[in-house]
Amino acid sequence: MQRPREHGTHLSETAREYRTGPGALEVTSVEALDCPGPAGESCLGNSILAGLPPEELNELRSYLKQIRFNRGHRFYDIEAPIESVCFPTAGMICLFAVMHDGRTVVLATTGREGFLGVPVFLGEGASLLRAVALMEGSALTLERNQLARLLPSAPQFAAGLRRYCGACLAQVVQIGACHALHNVPQRIAMWLLMIRDRSDSDSLPLTHESLSEMLGCRRPSISEGLSQLQKAGAIRGGRGYIRIVDRARLAEQSCECYADLR
Repeated sequence: MQRPREHGTHLSETAREYRTGPGALEVTSVEALDCPGPAGESCLGNSILAGLPPEELNELRSYLKQIRFNRGHRFYDIEAPIESVCFPTAGMICLFAVMHDGRTVVLATTGREGFLGVPVFLGEGASLLRAVALMEGSALTLERNQLARLLPSAPQFAAGLRRYCGACLAQVVQIGACHALHNVPQRIAMWLLMIRDRSDSDSLPLTHESLSEMLGCRRPSISEGLSQLQKAGAIRGGRGYIRIVDRARLAEQSCECYADLR
């Protein structure tokens, strides 16, 4: 994999411009806010936090900071220190493998069902993958030193993180097999459905180039795959977005990985 040329940005700082490859996503900034009370909507927007007993959530609450991020924010880069773990409450974050020549491919995603920073929980200081927001959203962050201090007294919290680590590993295996074994139109359909589930919108802010970076394919292959899906009556393309016009038909075009990853 490619070695990073710069350290990842801390979540409380303004994100700098980055590129995941040719035609990368746009830049954004992150804003830190206070986390509301233990029953607050922000804390309950993440499935791991929402499942905690009140006493554990009350203990965590004073250390959590809320952030908002836009599409394209880089949370951390490969082999750069990870300073915080992140619990998304909205949006979608992709984990990219990066090759020496700059080519990328997505191997995992996370959203409100999980957390970002699995290597920190497993005792590692850095990641082998690059974490980039595919869709704008919000999250709650916890500094890594606070995480280490809180885990011994929060068994349900630790168990929830452990379960998600297993789910994340299963996702990497499934997506890796999908990239190797399924054709481009099937993979595009799968990703469009997954993104639609996270965004709750049929209009997706995706370009041919961003799909190329996600799937590790050349742009002509992406264009051909999108054309096939459009001819099937599943999608309609526009400048800077793709619209799903028939979700059931799009699901028929997808591989079995969509059902397995939901």
